[in-house]
Amino acid sequence: MSTAAERKHMGRVAQLTCGLCDAAGVEVHHIRTGQGAGQRAGHFLTVPLCPSCHRGPKGVHGDKTMLRIKKWTELDLLADTLARLAA
Repeated sequence: MSTAAERKHMGRVAQLTCGLCDAAGVEVHHIRTGQGAGQRAGHFLTVPLCPSCHRGPKGVHGDKTMLRIKKWTELDLLADTLARLAA
């Protein structure tokens, strides 16, 4: 269950373009960095990813090629997301 503040934050994240390829039409991804196996981060630790960069074979739930191409980690994506939300 999420709070009103968490839903508002995730709604703002969902309005951004993909953090990896800049495509529109994103899904909200909960980062996995620092989480245990099978766990996801809280709702404030989310980043915008298009379906391909999120669930595709080269996406963050695939072989992570898109992260390697950009030379970023999920924490880099989170920092970029927060900076774009603050702008």
